[in-house]
Amino acid sequence: MRKKIQLLLCLLIPASAVFCQQDTLVNLADTSKIAPYEIFHEIDPANPEEPLKIKIEFDYRDFLKLKYQDTSLKADLSVIDHGQLLFQQAVKISARGESRKKICFFPPFALDFKKSDPASNYSEEMGRLKFVTQCKNNKISEQYLLKEYMCYKMLNMLTDWSYRVRLTEIEYIDVAGKIKPYINYGFIIETNEHISNRISAYPVEIKGIRMKQTDYNAVHLMAVYQFMIGNTDWDVPSLHNIRLFKLQDYTKINPVPITYDFDYAGLVNADYAVPHVRFGTTTVRERVYMGYCIPANEFQPIFDKFLELEEQYYSLINNFELLEKFNKGDMVKYIGEFYEIIKIPKMAQVNIINRCMEE
Repeated sequence: MRKKIQLLLCLLIPASAVFCQQDTLVNLADTSKIAPYEIFHEIDPANPEEPLKIKIEFDYRDFLKLKYQDTSLKADLSVIDHGQLLFQQAVKISARGESRKKICFFPPFALDFKKSDPASNYSEEMGRLKFVTQCKNNKISEQYLLKEYMCYKMLNMLTDWSYRVRLTEIEYIDVAGKIKPYINYGFIIETNEHISNRISAYPVEIKGIRMKQTDYNAVHLMAVYQFMIGNTDWDVPSLHNIRLFKLQDYTKINPVPITYDFDYAGLVNADYAVPHVRFGTTTVRERVYMGYCIPANEFQPIFDKFLELEEQYYSLINNFELLEKFNKGDMVKYIGEFYEIIKIPKMAQVNIINRCMEE
């Protein structure tokens, strides 16, 4: 646990101030040696990691009042291991996530290090960490969050072209003392700068781009994955829950679409998730294939990648101790229905191949 906490320190502490070694934090003038995102390199996609424990102290009521505004508040961030304070720093906290600001009592948030320290030489991406949190302080919301976390982990197992996540256990403390402290789960989403370095790419924004204009392998793998988890809350042309990355590999001309935000997926089955009106479905549990049309024989290599991971997916879910038994069974059953479809050619034809999108 101590090693993982120290890795978080590398992630959180301004690069101009410290260097993370095995046992100590040391002031350095030379910042060229610092690797502030090592925590994501240590993540094993096939296994849930132990949650990192952090504490955030801020004005709770002011945060909720200002969640619809582009406003940040002062906060103190602490990293704790076995009751011992390892690190503390002033940051800025702001609400994020347009739809979840409306849906969630407590929305996802970002911690901004750059704004908390005007002298910081961080770029906007390196100085800002995005957290996904429980919508409400109850067991149901906790399980929704953990199931969405699983969606990221399964996508990580399928492809490196995906955002990595880091599970956290967050203690919220109201500095005004009007709200009793409580602890919920959350997860940190990999920054665009880190994923760019990891996959040797850079982000681009091309609204109106057609799926056919993106990387062939990436977009079809993503479309089948979205079908597997029952997610229709994405769209390439409008870049809705999609970010494009241009690979530095000169043989890869078209950008890679990388998806995120899975709380509307049928696999999560959140009570607030509603099906998209364009598809005529009555529940988010109904799968809709949203990839564009290709020859039928070209689907099999894509299906094969999923077939290789079937047992690993079941194992990932069943071994995740924080998931309740009912949710484990429900997730395995839902994914199993997907595998029944791709294993039987006629079912794959009816549910996926014939339901492709014309572009």
